[in-house]
Formats: sequence, C-alpha cells, structure tokens
Amino acid sequence: MLRRADALRFVAMRLGLPDLREVVRQPGINEAYRITIQYHAGHYADQVATLIYGQPTSARLSVIYRRSNSQPSFDYPLDPERYREFDLTMRRLGFDRRDDQSEVPYLGVDLWLIERASGSFFHDVVMSPELADGVYGWFLDAVKTQIPLAIRPIQRE
Repeated sequence: MLRRADALRFVAMRLGLPDLREVVRQPGINEAYRITIQYHAGHYADQVATLIYGQPTSARLSVIYRRSNSQPSFDYPLDPERYREFDLTMRRLGFDRRDDQSEVPYLGVDLWLIERASGSFFHDVVMSPELADGVYGWFLDAVKTQIPLAIRPIQRE
C-alpha cells in the first residue's frame, strides 16, 4: 500500500532529487532534513527544501520549485549554528518518535512531508500546516522561525 509520505516523495523525484537517505550517504554529510510542500489550490509551485549538515561544520539549504515551464532553485549557505538549533528543537519536540498527523484529509489542504536522515537512521512525518496543532504546530513554528527560506512559496506560473 502506498503511504501518503511516498506519494509526497514523488514531488522530489519529479524534480530529479535523490532520496534523502542517499544524500546522507555522500562523503562529508552527517545529517539532513527535507521539507516537501504540496499546495492544494495550485496557486503556488510545489517545493522541496533540503537542509544539509556536513563536515567540518558546514550547512546549506537548497530549495527547488516545481513549475510547469521551469524548475527554479536557490542555494543558501546556512550558519551551522542555525542548523544545530533547528535540529535540537526538532529533537526536543520528539520528531523522531512522531507519527503522521492524524485526520489530515487527502484533498483540500496543503501537505508537508518533513524527513530527517542521519547515517542509517531515517524518519518522516506528514502534516498539514493549516490543521497543525499540538506538537505539529510546534514543528510548524520551528520551521517558520528558524528556517523561513525553506518554506517561502513562489507563484505556480
């Protein structure tokens, strides 16, 4: 059976991005997060943001958008301390132990897939920012406040 997370991973696959587990297997990369956003109304381009933390203490953020005629992408250097703060926040919130947000409809809401990979570890959570409450609201706040460029929407075209 196809999980909702697998369906959202198709956004990254259509953009030609490797699976996050493959990203962290590259030399010099310690861990990474990926946030895939699928917009339901079609006003904004679906997007994938990948945050990578590597050796020796380097970090970067890459964001790519899925538009009909182009795939604009942006690469940002990221202060390693900002990455560590975001990672620490997500760990304190128990991201690695959380299931997908319950009762999220398949249609009519924006969907987020947040993934984390490190070495052989991998975990993902599907949520809807419009319906986020409790710990999912805290995940949303962490992303919005600590890495806002990862979720900056652009028009679909």
